[in-house]
Amino acid sequence: MKKRWIPILSGVLALSVALAGCGNSGDASEAASTGGSASASATSTNSDGKLDKVVIQDKWLPQAQFMGYYVADKKGFYKDEGIEVEIVPGSSDFTAEDQVINGTANFGHTWYSSLLTYQESGNDLINIAQLYQKSALELVAKKDSGITSGKDLKGKKVGNWFGGNEYEIYALLGKYGYDKDKDVNLVQQDFTMDAFNNGEIDAASAMTYNELGLVVGDDESKVKDYNIIDMNDEGVAMMEDCLCVSKKWAEENKDLVVRFLRASLKGWQYACAHTDEAAQIVWDAGQSVSLEHQKWMAKKVAETVCPSGMDPKDIGKMDDTALQQTIDLGVKYGLLKSKVDLSTSVDKSYWTEATSSMGDSETAGSAAASSEAASTAA
Repeated sequence: MKKRWIPILSGVLALSVALAGCGNSGDASEAASTGGSASASATSTNSDGKLDKVVIQDKWLPQAQFMGYYVADKKGFYKDEGIEVEIVPGSSDFTAEDQVINGTANFGHTWYSSLLTYQESGNDLINIAQLYQKSALELVAKKDSGITSGKDLKGKKVGNWFGGNEYEIYALLGKYGYDKDKDVNLVQQDFTMDAFNNGEIDAASAMTYNELGLVVGDDESKVKDYNIIDMNDEGVAMMEDCLCVSKKWAEENKDLVVRFLRASLKGWQYACAHTDEAAQIVWDAGQSVSLEHQKWMAKKVAETVCPSGMDPKDIGKMDDTALQQTIDLGVKYGLLKSKVDLSTSVDKSYWTEATSSMGDSETAGSAAASSEAASTAA
């Protein structure tokens, strides 16, 4: 999902992970027989044995974009950490940041670019895990349009949903020296791809894990029939889905934050290695899109959360260069009025502690799935 306005909306074991990489695992739900719950050594800190209750606010309706949390809940990873979680679907009426700020939610799943605007305004929010490792926003154009890169957009009609989703497009235009108000015709894109399919716009915004599937019909082989402008390839990518929390609340509840994050990361590892199973779990939680589209979406989300060659244990890791680029582009193209200090915008300590206490045995399902799937594909 693009943002809240869009309704369509994982000795030998460690080596196998490093060699296989998440992005190459594909769907390993049938290839792997391992998995199950997290470490039995993780227990609730409550002396009376009751679970700590927390709420996570997603950006939108139940879909594979958030599959790590649903899988962690279904597989009992939160319970093993002494946590009872409520996963709240998003709405166009509020943001995940708003819900964390007003205390309705403890954790929020949002775009980093969006979080920056709240931080600039002085809100007590921090990024504790960067789940999506690259931008998933693309522009798609038909082969006969002549549009192959940002340099070809002058005089063209370009669609976007706006509402905070437009800044990478602004950065792309700026890269080629185009005035967004004079050199291109930026138009409001609706929640379907109908305008693009009907030829009403020359280039349409599409998330790799959602709207692109609406164009190619969930058949990835059909992508070759279109020209794709990737924000990562163009060097104007802004970081998207991350996990935010109130800095003050996190400091006061450090152990709980670490336990929640550890369980969530296990959920994401498992989900990225078992995409069909993860899609089914999400679909069971709420049929916001069809099961087949959920499966397609889950595979594409896995490629963004754990790109090819990435160790599953690094899911959620924060790349300073990519995050700083988001800040710099945000200032240059109007998302931010002034630079947010990266050192205060993110706090890596929770991710570091959560992952340092995750042994190889706790990612066995993800590792085995990646290894076996890679061997099968080879």
